[in-house]
Amino acid sequence: MTVSDRFQHLVLFRLPEPPEPEVEEEMRRQISTWVGSIPGLVRLRFGADVGGRADGYQFGLLTEFTDLAAMEAYVPHPLHAAFLRWVTARPFAVLRFDYELTGATSLLEPPEV
Repeated sequence: MTVSDRFQHLVLFRLPEPPEPEVEEEMRRQISTWVGSIPGLVRLRFGADVGGRADGYQFGLLTEFTDLAAMEAYVPHPLHAAFLRWVTARPFAVLRFDYELTGATSLLEPPEV
């Protein structure tokens, strides 16, 4: 598998008020259950904004999948679906962005280990 076979899914989350620490803890708890459980998920990152330049978005999620089919299968996966229900039960604004990793989008890759 080459990097060019992969797809990335980026998500930003914003609540209308600054979130309590428990919100980030619960998001992290749920997202961490995906490791080893969602087929084709090869990269998973989650964090809170520290730069203050994200137009009020407080959290970011980056997922990377082996291919488009794996990314599409992630959406209805029960663990992701449970997280999505949790998110939509709250007043989050959510911004999603998906793209393929190709020679045009992968401008710098870490060396293979």
